Amino acid sequence: MSVRTAGAPVTTEEGTPGAAPVRVVLVGTRGFGAHHLVNLDRLVGEGLAELVGVVDVAEPPAELAAIHHPTLGGLLEALGEERRPEVVIIATPIDTHVPLALEALAAGSHVYLEKPPVPALTDLTVLAEAADAAHRTIQVGFQARGGAGIDELREIVRAGTLGKVTAVRAYGTWVRDRAYYHRSRWAGRRRLDGRRVADGVATNPLAHSVHAALAIAGLRRMEDVAGVTTELRRAHDIEADDTTFLRVAPAGDGPPVLAALTTVAPDSSEPWVEVLAEKGRVRLWYTADRSERVDAAGTVTRSEYSRTDLVQNLLAHVRDRSVALISPLEDSGAFSAVLEAIQSVPDPLPIEAGVTWEGEGEAAHPVVDDIEAVLLRALDEGRPFSELGGDGAVPWARADAVRTWNPPTD
Repeated sequence: MSVRTAGAPVTTEEGTPGAAPVRVVLVGTRGFGAHHLVNLDRLVGEGLAELVGVVDVAEPPAELAAIHHPTLGGLLEALGEERRPEVVIIATPIDTHVPLALEALAAGSHVYLEKPPVPALTDLTVLAEAADAAHRTIQVGFQARGGAGIDELREIVRAGTLGKVTAVRAYGTWVRDRAYYHRSRWAGRRRLDGRRVADGVATNPLAHSVHAALAIAGLRRMEDVAGVTTELRRAHDIEADDTTFLRVAPAGDGPPVLAALTTVAPDSSEPWVEVLAEKGRVRLWYTADRSERVDAAGTVTRSEYSRTDLVQNLLAHVRDRSVALISPLEDSGAFSAVLEAIQSVPDPLPIEAGVTWEGEGEAAHPVVDDIEAVLLRALDEGRPFSELGGDGAVPWARADAVRTWNPPTD
């Protein structure tokens, strides 16, 4: 992989020099950090960024050896005041997000923080106060939020274009094998070395679904959430959930948010979020940036949307504060409340019936019988798996796995 650290300066249409590239440090070069390296290579080539350093406990790609340091503090000291990064991108294990972000803010840098931003709801306040004190901003890496389709669906809810909205729903069926949960010590864990790491289908791989649905429903802050009902299950031999139902009750008059998510499907499909209303529905496949709208008369309208890169948006904000952040930390309050609800209940119960393993070795993955139909029924009825009655009752679901969490009132 070839990664540029500096490119040509930005020029205006008249060819005169424009804004200087934003100095950037990347913390974490593996996993999703590798995607950031590819994106940074593009941003450097376009003259928008200058990669002044990378941080990783392991050796980075050879071409980055000259700007590598094993700790953020050591790199900041080596760079000095004149080369201080204006933006620090943090793509590291979840339990390291808060200390690294605080270190970057204390150095005067803006922060791009991968999702989920924090492992506990109380950490959100700590980071927000630190950012305010430093007069810096934090962008959270909910990449789906960069798609313009989410804004369109949010406006449909706000304006009542399709009449009263009865629910905003999120659906995701992915496949994750043993290798995925063996890729690092924290993968598939709720806790590690006495610390919360908060992995799980709803808080990590399909967290974008949950965050997008909350944004569409107008739920941004912790105060927007009245309560969260969860049913957490697992077919993998892990500690965290891989199959989850969520029902988020709004504090105001808005619609509830429902989510049914799994990583034990027979095949991965494009996840979607959907607005259900009196006069129709709109479904958005957010990874593909396309939607389908069906009105009361049955007329179908299909749309495609543009997407804004969240790192590029942060760089623009750093150079011009009138450019609003698309996914600021303060918009993660409702999501962090959902994460807290998930992490505050007992560990997920195993799925002990109807599980078939496919593949061999590290490529093996469990498949739960009829899981797609179960998720869709849970969304249609707005009820956890264990409360789905009738002939189609879910044999592996138990009512003692259902919990309701309410946010703190003080």
